[in-house]
Amino acid sequence: MSSRPTKLTAALIAVTAGAGALAAAPLLAQDDGARGGRDGHHHGQPGPRAPQFGQPGGQPGSQPGAQPGAAPVMGVVVPDQPGQQGPRTQGPRTQGLPGGVDDTSPRVAGADPWMPEGVRRGRSFRVSCDYVKSGMFDPIVFPGQEPAGHDHQFFGATTITKDSTPATLVAANLNRDATSCRRAADGSAYWMPALQLADDPAKPVAIEPDEIRVRYSAARRSRVRPFPVGFTLVAGDKSATAVQANAGWRCEYDAPGTPLQAAPPQCDADEDIVGVVRFPDCWDGVNATSTTQAHMAYRVAGACPADHPVAVPEITEEVFWPSDGQAHSYSLSSGNTAGLHADFMNGWDQRALRNQVRRWLNRRG
Repeated sequence: MSSRPTKLTAALIAVTAGAGALAAAPLLAQDDGARGGRDGHHHGQPGPRAPQFGQPGGQPGSQPGAQPGAAPVMGVVVPDQPGQQGPRTQGPRTQGLPGGVDDTSPRVAGADPWMPEGVRRGRSFRVSCDYVKSGMFDPIVFPGQEPAGHDHQFFGATTITKDSTPATLVAANLNRDATSCRRAADGSAYWMPALQLADDPAKPVAIEPDEIRVRYSAARRSRVRPFPVGFTLVAGDKSATAVQANAGWRCEYDAPGTPLQAAPPQCDADEDIVGVVRFPDCWDGVNATSTTQAHMAYRVAGACPADHPVAVPEITEEVFWPSDGQAHSYSLSSGNTAGLHADFMNGWDQRALRNQVRRWLNRRG
């Protein structure tokens, strides 16, 4: 089985350079070639890869438990604080597969402990998108501002900027050529804070991710409405210091039902570290967006609450970062790793989204 730590290699060299670059030398021999963009990157079937370099930056983080504070309120996002660091960018991969065909099955299995029976039976579909770029901006929380907040790693919409809105994403992807997603009708933007190698906590180094997998799902016997035009959503608590109910970490090949952790676990060299965030799926039926995220809520006892009565697709973002099989300390650009959170800005072709929801999520049985 081919090992895949090459994106971590440069980060390790950057951290260990003061103590001698030979500390990372064994990893260099494990690079096994070049990987093209958007050519069907399948986890579980490792292929050749080109070195992708980690870059220093972001705010020094701490490990879970290191930050004082009250227990987090699940599903509530604490706004970022404007920062001073400028953005980093990585050229987008824009070459689509013929016809925008997704290379993943609608039937999704995996280690997600939240997966209900209905989803296991196929009431879901998945979108896989390559990494686009990093930048210190957030068009949902800090629209029009850069630098602002902390460094984010973006997937999907290749035109994403500080000024992006759902309307601009849809307009840019009219020809289905402005997305890194393998479902080319999905021009949405997905993002998470940057994962950083923090063996030297004073000099954290960003790790370039492989891809994001986004699962759209619905519980059995539940009918859902597609997200409305202009929809945005943020999930997870940046200030959390313990594992959250709807966000956490796992290894790529963990067994189904494995509990998520507050920090990235030590994974094998042939599997990725996976950050997982589950979004609420109950909408107030009125507001497509909200600065406080009050337009959305999680189900209670399997049902949408009265003040958020409209069921919409539940999305779960899973970002894959490379591992070298060794023990390391990690942080997020936003702080400690327990504070994992994620964003979604709807850039779907609405007709295509309605078709996916009808075919996969509102199917009978």
